[in-house]
Amino acid sequence: MRLRTLYLLIVVGLFLLEVLIAGAMPGGFVRGSLGDVLVIALIYYFLRGVFNIRLGLTCALSIAAGFVAETLQAFRLAELLGFQKGSIPYVLLGNTFSALDLVMYVIGGLLAFALDLWLIRTWRPRS
Repeated sequence: MRLRTLYLLIVVGLFLLEVLIAGAMPGGFVRGSLGDVLVIALIYYFLRGVFNIRLGLTCALSIAAGFVAETLQAFRLAELLGFQKGSIPYVLLGNTFSALDLVMYVIGGLLAFALDLWLIRTWRPRS
């Protein structure tokens, strides 16, 4: 299995974990903070699996995506677009700004970057 295939399998696993967290956790640290860390890792590995981008740039783009989403939440984009509270688009966009989320995005990007460095050094594709 190639490393890019492994990245995409990680994306699927992270997505399923995010869905599980969103459906089973009522809120608090796991759903809020850990979910933010995982979504940035998901974005990171999606970019690494689909595009040929340097690790540092991938990390920066992943974190930037989180920062953009959080900025849109600060401006209450979901409300401005008229999405009904509780609807899928409303939940996906979010509507509450939190500086702690920005910290979680950085942690998620750096953890994904560190794991990627480890994978590159240790991954041996099977022939």
